[in-house]
Amino acid sequence: METTKVSVGKIISSTDRKYGGEGNIDTLAQSIKEHGLIHPLAVKESTEKPGYYRVIAGRRRYEAVKSLGWKTVDVIVHDKKANEESIALAENVNREDMHPLDEAETFKRQMESGKSVEEIAKYYSRSTAGIHHRIRLTNLTDDIKAMFRDGKINLAAAALISSLPPADQDKFFKKHGEKKVDKWEVCNFMRSVQKQSLKIIADKKCEKCKDRTHNTTPGLFEDDYSTLEDVCFNSECYEKKWCALIGGLIAKQTGETENNIILERLPDFLPKKSKTMKIGDQEYTLISSGGHSWKETNKKSKAKTAWLVSLEWNYKSGADNLKISRVTFEKQEKVSYTSSHYQSIQEDPIKAYMVDQIPGITEEDKKAVVEKVKAKYHSPWALRNEIKEYILGQIIIERLTKEKKPEYNPLSDYVVYKASGEDDEGTPQEIDPDYKELFAAAFGDKATLADIQASPDIQKLFMFLIAVELRTNEMPDLNDAEDDWTRAEHSMFWQFAQMTREEYTELYKTIHDIKVSEALSAEHKEEPEGLPDDIDENGLTEELSGDTGDE
Repeated sequence: METTKVSVGKIISSTDRKYGGEGNIDTLAQSIKEHGLIHPLAVKESTEKPGYYRVIAGRRRYEAVKSLGWKTVDVIVHDKKANEESIALAENVNREDMHPLDEAETFKRQMESGKSVEEIAKYYSRSTAGIHHRIRLTNLTDDIKAMFRDGKINLAAAALISSLPPADQDKFFKKHGEKKVDKWEVCNFMRSVQKQSLKIIADKKCEKCKDRTHNTTPGLFEDDYSTLEDVCFNSECYEKKWCALIGGLIAKQTGETENNIILERLPDFLPKKSKTMKIGDQEYTLISSGGHSWKETNKKSKAKTAWLVSLEWNYKSGADNLKISRVTFEKQEKVSYTSSHYQSIQEDPIKAYMVDQIPGITEEDKKAVVEKVKAKYHSPWALRNEIKEYILGQIIIERLTKEKKPEYNPLSDYVVYKASGEDDEGTPQEIDPDYKELFAAAFGDKATLADIQASPDIQKLFMFLIAVELRTNEMPDLNDAEDDWTRAEHSMFWQFAQMTREEYTELYKTIHDIKVSEALSAEHKEEPEGLPDDIDENGLTEELSGDTGDE
């Protein structure tokens, strides 16, 4: 639009401001005196006073030039039908001096006046997702808004927190309100309170839905925030989508069951304490995953059968897949825990602490041993973690100090998936998609792993890089289910360790026996040399079983 000069005396300025900052007029006047008026005023012809103009945007500039004694000023005259608030917001946004909370309030008012998100986004050259995120800021509680204005949280954090209900926002303020909060604290809090993940069930209708977080929209957040999953805030819709998805998968199954369903590792999409779920016109009884055991079946009878709906980890895709199985089930009196690849098992400390793996030990002595091991470790996970940390340390030292095994290429392991078919030998299949672009940039579009000639030092460097990324959670335990072993044997740890299952099991048993022996020896004045040597064909010696009376 063209700029024209208007008499300063013919301009009317309103003090009723809804957005923008007040600032220091004297400072602005000094800047205009030295550098001139860079941005002309935005005005409209006054309807109350013909021949006069009313300021739409630029009131501070008008006050500044008036204080300088200017007779005329550059203006852009807008049409009488132009939306004043839109013009004012556009100018303030372009000048980057408008707080995102003020933008959010204005965008929201424009939506309430009848404008669509698409219209607003087009007018301000923003993405529709960006407009959604701005408007989300209006959901912030007053305490969180104050944190945002005070610089204690940044824009990305404010947008994330705005997706939470007020009660959760209050929790965040009580925990972090007195300090500046870093991105790790924000992420950890969000993961602790966000429910109803859309990861499995998201469809096209979810893409633009206002009842989702839109956290995974590309480009909206820095990497540390983009790892957060999208979640749904419409519980009714969320439940319907899960029921429809499960119903569709059941319809594809062969065989019939009683009207029973077992849900394992699924998000909580049903109301608390639900005893049934309805899929279409069919109502199913919910069988507790924690109070029952089950196994897949092909039997023709429907008695004591159910559909098992579970999430199963796919090591190729690195994600969970929804799986439907026809199973028989039976009730168990006591259960300890369930996990992604465990069926519900009867609570048994002897198995949990792997005392059943000790050779040549009687049932009576197993109970005595496990009590003393429990006294030291308090939970099976503490014992298992200590064993695996020791094993991992030993393997890393061995692999970094010894010559690599024939045909082992740590460079390949670092950038490719391994073959997983039953007939192949675990040779590299393809470059990991995460590394393809970098690999091509480094070695050329047509280069393959076989073309790379790495010196021993480069090989050792990659061995070191792999070693520092290894984690004990990739390592299997002795009592793990077969699926857990399969997943572990396709992990980076297993490729690095270069061990057979038998070798790993033997090493695990050795370290386990040492740790159990240490736990037992803490109860006695005389420390045994090692658990295997202290067990005879009848089980533990009297000293270890606690029958000596020394206690």
